[in-house]
Amino acid sequence: MAKTIAFRGKEKSDFAYYVAKSLAANEFTVAVIDNSYSKDLFISVNQLDEDLTSVAKENIIYLRDAVVDKDFTDKFDFVIYYLGLNLRPLTTEYSFILTDFSFTGISQMEALDDELLADSYYILRDKVSNKISEKSVAEVLKIHEDQIIGSLPLELKDEIAYLNFNYEGRQRIKDTSADMQYAVISAIAIITGDNAKEIKKYYRKAKRNRKI
Repeated sequence: MAKTIAFRGKEKSDFAYYVAKSLAANEFTVAVIDNSYSKDLFISVNQLDEDLTSVAKENIIYLRDAVVDKDFTDKFDFVIYYLGLNLRPLTTEYSFILTDFSFTGISQMEALDDELLADSYYILRDKVSNKISEKSVAEVLKIHEDQIIGSLPLELKDEIAYLNFNYEGRQRIKDTSADMQYAVISAIAIITGDNAKEIKKYYRKAKRNRKI
């Protein structure tokens, strides 16, 4: 039976993509469902073929605007929902919320159910000032600081990697920042529940994979 994961928040698909690709590089079967508003994940991997609603690429099945049943999910080890700012209710085993440090970005996440906020893990992106701290974000969202598994400075390296993904349909995780890589592998540790030794193996294999 598949483990189900949701990524909500910032409409920027690179993080969900890196998690999916790292899992697939380690021979897990993965489906990614892009139900975001922008569809930037599906458009990137599908390279603007408007006639398709699903595509298989590098051992991952990608779908857009899809509602799937248990018969579908049972075919995979992991099913990842990339929701972006689509805040409609969806129950998954794991929930990750990505937001930047802006007042608008954080406020959008306040619209989510309190229980979901309390049960989610957080990746904070595009930090450009130490005046707004992780603690400040946690206080606004009424969460514990230990729910924040990544705090990523705004990095040109990550922006270049994201644009490359948009235009080329693939991107290697080894070309992203150390902060991005650490956050991705922290998410994988939570999702898989494996020990530190196994997680290090997953990370090394994901970085070596030339198709990522």
